[in-house]
Amino acid sequence: MSGSELALLDQLRDSTLQLAFVAATGLLLGWIRRAQPTGLSLGLSLVPVPLLAFSVWWPWLSWVAAFYTPLLMVLLMIDGFLLSVPARYLSLSRSMGQKLSIGQKNPIQLSVANNSHQPLTLTLRDSVPEGLLYDQTGASLDLPMTVLPYSHESVSYEVLPTRRGLYQFALVHARYKSRLGLLWLTLRGGRSETVQVVPDLRRIRQMRLKTSRAQNAGELQKRSLGLEGSQFSGLRHYFAGDDVRKLAWQATAKLDMPVVRTFAHEVEQPILVLLDAGRAMNVRLKHLQKFDWALNTALAFMGVAIDRGDAVGAGIFSNRVLANVPFGTGHHHLSRLLDTLGQVQVQSVEPDYEAIMLQFARGLKRRSLVVVLTDLIDPVASRSLVASLKSFSRNHVLMVVTLADSQVASTANMLPQSSYEVYQKGVALDLLALREETRQLLGKGHQAIVIDASPETLDETLIARYLELKRQNRL
Repeated sequence: MSGSELALLDQLRDSTLQLAFVAATGLLLGWIRRAQPTGLSLGLSLVPVPLLAFSVWWPWLSWVAAFYTPLLMVLLMIDGFLLSVPARYLSLSRSMGQKLSIGQKNPIQLSVANNSHQPLTLTLRDSVPEGLLYDQTGASLDLPMTVLPYSHESVSYEVLPTRRGLYQFALVHARYKSRLGLLWLTLRGGRSETVQVVPDLRRIRQMRLKTSRAQNAGELQKRSLGLEGSQFSGLRHYFAGDDVRKLAWQATAKLDMPVVRTFAHEVEQPILVLLDAGRAMNVRLKHLQKFDWALNTALAFMGVAIDRGDAVGAGIFSNRVLANVPFGTGHHHLSRLLDTLGQVQVQSVEPDYEAIMLQFARGLKRRSLVVVLTDLIDPVASRSLVASLKSFSRNHVLMVVTLADSQVASTANMLPQSSYEVYQKGVALDLLALREETRQLLGKGHQAIVIDASPETLDETLIARYLELKRQNRL
C-alpha cells in the first residue's frame, strides 16, 4: 500500500476512535441522567470525520480534530451534569377519579412542579391503556407545556372508556432539552395507578336530578295540599266537598248512605328490571356494546324509581342467571345495584328465555312492573322471547325495551348503487320487519309496553314512560 493510503487508513481509525469516545460519553449520560442525544449533538459528533479526511492534504486539521473531540465530550458532560436542571428539582403527578364512567369523556390531569431557577419547556407523555380512547385512538399521547421557575403547571386530556373493568396506568414521563440543547433529558414520576371503569355515573346523576326537580315541583306540592295518592286504602263516609267520582256505589247501596273510596300515596311499588346479557347484546353501537347501553339505562331508571319510593329488584341473565339483586329501597340499595350489576360482562351464548323468565316470575308475590331490556335480531330467539313473557303478562305490567340501530335504519332507506348495497338493504329491511313483527306480537298478545329508542335517548324515554304509568295509576 502507498503512503497516502496508509495515512488515510490511520485517519479513519482515529475518527472511529473519536466517535467511539463520544458514543461512550453519551452512554454514560444516558445511564446516569437518562439522556439522549439531540440532532445538534449528533451533527456535532460527526464533525471530526471530514476534518480527518481532509487532513491527508492539510495535516493541521488532524490537530483540530484531536482537540475537538475531547472538547465536545466535556461540553456534553457539562451540559448534562452542571447546566441542566437535575431530576430531583422536578416532580410529576397524575390526577383522576377513582372511577371512570363508560361512554363519557373523563378528564385526566398531568402536573409538573419546577423547583429550579430555570424555565423549562417539556413534553409530558402518558400511556393510555387499551380500551380507553383518546381522540378516537388508544395510543400514547404527548402534551407540550412550559413551566416557569419555582412554579407549578398542569395540563389535561380526556379519555373515553369503551369497556368496563380495571385499567392500569404506568408512570408519567417527561422529556426536556438540556441547557445547551445537546441532550434530551427524560424523567419518570407520579405513580402507577389502577382505575375502574364503571357504568355511566354521570348520566345516572343527571337523570335523577332532572326527575327530582319535577317531583319537587309536582308531587311535593300535591302532598302539601293534602291531596290523595292513587293506591286504594279503604272506604269512609261521604262528607260535603268530597269528589263524587270516588263514590263506592255498591257500598253506598248496601249501607244506604254515601260511601267514598280513599287512596294513599304509593309506597314500595315493586319493579323488577331484567337485562339480557346474551349474544345479541354483544353488538357495538357507537363504541359501546348494546349491553352497556342497556345497563346504563337500567341503572338510571332504577335510580329514579328508588328516588320515588319504589322497591326495585334486578337480574342479569344469558343462558343462566348471572346476577340477582332482591327488592330493596333507599340510596344504599342503588349502590348495591351498581356494585353488583356493574361487574357482569356480556356472554357470547344464546339466552334461555323461557327458563329464566319462569324463574323470575315465580319470585314475584305482588303485582309488579317488569322491565325487560333486550334486543330483537334472531327470528328464533325473538319467538322464544315472546313465548317466555307469558309468565309476566297475565298478572304484571310488562315493559320490553330495545335499542334502535340508526345505522340499520339508514341502510334500509339508502338508494343502492351496487349489488352489494342491494344485499345490504335487503338484510336491513328484513331486520326491521322482524323487529316490527315482534313488537306487534308483544303489544297485542301480551299487552306489553314496547319501547324502541336510540341508545342516547333510551333512558330518558323509559323514565318518561314509567312516570306516565305512575300518573295514570296503572302500577
